[in-house]
Amino acid sequence: MNSMRQNALSLQSSAVGRANLRTYIHAAKAAGFDCIEPTKIQLDYFFQAGYTPDDVKALLGEMEISSVGWLSDVERQGKEELSLMQEAEKLFETASRVGSHAIELINGPVDWHAVDCFRRKAPYEGYMGLLGYPPEEQRRLMVKNLKALADLAAQFGLTLFFEPLCWTPVPSLKEAIPLVEQAERENLKVVVDFYHNYMAGRDAEFLSRINKDLILGVHICNSRERDERVPCEEIFRDVAFYEGVVPIKEWVDAVKATGFQGWWAYETFSKREAEEDVFEFAAYVYKELKNLVEN
Repeated sequence: MNSMRQNALSLQSSAVGRANLRTYIHAAKAAGFDCIEPTKIQLDYFFQAGYTPDDVKALLGEMEISSVGWLSDVERQGKEELSLMQEAEKLFETASRVGSHAIELINGPVDWHAVDCFRRKAPYEGYMGLLGYPPEEQRRLMVKNLKALADLAAQFGLTLFFEPLCWTPVPSLKEAIPLVEQAERENLKVVVDFYHNYMAGRDAEFLSRINKDLILGVHICNSRERDERVPCEEIFRDVAFYEGVVPIKEWVDAVKATGFQGWWAYETFSKREAEEDVFEFAAYVYKELKNLVEN
C-alpha cells in the first residue's frame, strides 16, 4: 500500500452529516481532499445494499482511506475480550479489503453515563470498563489488549491509532502515550484529538512535546468551556469550527512544531454543521484545513 502524501487532508465522516458513502466520496473529491475517514457503519450500509469492497475502490479512484472508525471499549476483559477480538478481526478484514491504511481504537466505557453513575455511586446496568480498578491494573490490562490488537492488525497490514476518550480512566494523550510506548508495536500510534485533550486539561505546550513518530493523524475540533460535569459530547461538542474555546491555530502550530507531517481532519459534533449542504461544507472544511496546515 502506498503511503499518503505529507500533510494529507482527510474528510472525516462527521463532516458530511448523514450522507451515504457515495455522496461522501463525491463531496471529498469535489473539495480536493486526499483521503476520507469513513465509519464501519457507513461501509456496512453500502455492503448491505449489495455492493462490494471493489465497488468502494472504484468509487474512490485515486482517493485513499486514511482510516476506518472505530473499534470501541478496547480494554474489554474476560468473555468481553473474546468478543472484542472477534469484532476486531471482522473490522480489520473489511478495512483491509477496501484499502484502508488504519483503524481507530477508542477506550471505554464509551457511554459517558457509566462514568456519571460511577461518580455518583448510582446503579448502572451497562458496560463499566475498568472503572474502579486500581490505576496500575488499568494500565497493565490496557497494554495487554493494545499489544494483542496491534499483532492482529499487523496480519492485515494495518496500523492502529488510539484515541483516548476524556471521560474514561485514560482521558488524554498524557495517559495514553505511555501505554502505547509500553506496548512496543510499530503499527500502534495515537491521534491528536483537540476536544478530548482540551477537556482533559492538556494545552499547546503539551502537544508540542509529543514524539511525532507516535502520531498518525490529527482530529481538529472545538469544544465548549469545560466545567465539573462529565464531558458528554452532546453538550460540549455542539459547536462549529471556530465557535468554541480551543485555540485552533495555536494547537495546529503546536502539533506542527513536533515535525509531524501525517494526515489532518476536522471532526464535528455541531448540530448546525450536520445540516449544512454536504458539498458546500466539505469545500469550507478543505479551505480551512489547508489554511491552518499550510500557512
